[in-house]
Amino acid sequence: MAFTKEEKRRVYLACRPIFTGDKAQLRKAKKVREEIVKRPQALVSVNDFTIEKVVEITRDLLERRVFESELKAKVEFPELFYSSPAQEVQRETSEIDAAKSTAEALEEIVSSAEQVEAESDHEFEENVRPDEPPETEQEAPRYIVVLPSLYPTYIPYKAQHVILNEAQRMLEETCFEFAQKWLPAVLVEKGWDCASSVELTKWTRLLTTKADVIPSEAFHLTGMPPLAELLAATSKLRHSAVHRLWTTARGIQDLVKSAVALAVILGDHKRASQLEEICHELESKIKAMELNKNALENSTTAGLEDIKRQREELDRKEREVIASMVKNDQENRNLIGALLEDSMSRILEDKIVVEDEFKDPENARGACTIN
Repeated sequence: MAFTKEEKRRVYLACRPIFTGDKAQLRKAKKVREEIVKRPQALVSVNDFTIEKVVEITRDLLERRVFESELKAKVEFPELFYSSPAQEVQRETSEIDAAKSTAEALEEIVSSAEQVEAESDHEFEENVRPDEPPETEQEAPRYIVVLPSLYPTYIPYKAQHVILNEAQRMLEETCFEFAQKWLPAVLVEKGWDCASSVELTKWTRLLTTKADVIPSEAFHLTGMPPLAELLAATSKLRHSAVHRLWTTARGIQDLVKSAVALAVILGDHKRASQLEEICHELESKIKAMELNKNALENSTTAGLEDIKRQREELDRKEREVIASMVKNDQENRNLIGALLEDSMSRILEDKIVVEDEFKDPENARGACTIN
């Protein structure tokens, strides 16, 4: 059965988040159907399609590797991947503004946390001097838009919480195993007998202060960002998780990327691989959300243009109706005027006739009397 381009596009958008990774290799109708049925919320945008139709279109896209290859998807649905320069500027600006706001909140959190730690805990560093968060003014909105912005992209907080908490847990395990190998005396001294006994920010402080005494071969630094930079990013990850700071999807991805890099530097390739897989999943889902936003903006813009045309047509009809009313009223006035004129002419003519008839007999009688 042949399907329209629009039908395929709608199914692609609805099912793209589902058929990623290994699931993009599925081909059998039964398996494809099972995956779709497990995610009924994905069918909301195609609720006018039967499940059989969705499965058939999905299988066709899977067989042609449209879900698997972004290049093939761009060839199949180029309009989904296009954004105007104005849209790109707006989205980039919104992402920067959100990142700036998050960074300011993190700076405040980190500054407060470091101040408390500096006052109560000096086991690693005697001179902890937290930076003051920069004073910034809230910028006025730069753009006045017709549509509400769908950017920056956020994922539901529950999903963010799970991702950051798990990334934090994995890094705590990575740091504990690293310390078991390279800093066993510190573990004994502090009585830290498991990964969960130490929060991530303490590990970052420990590694920062002990980096110079740990053998250089302990760190796998080739091709990686500086250790200090990654430790700072790791602290942000922990604060974002603990303080429930809602972060953009791209911001979450950046935090997890930093976690991947730190795990690699500390030699934990197993957890680095797991964290990298989380990064890939985030990238895939973010792209799916952005494509859906593109489609929504395009369809809404087209809908608004249609409404605008309809409104213009209605305005034209309104003017015509009003003009017709005024014209008909004028014509009616003219008609009434003409009728009144005719009536006046008739009435006056009748009066003259009556007067003439009345006048003649009197004249005749008067003439007879005189004689």
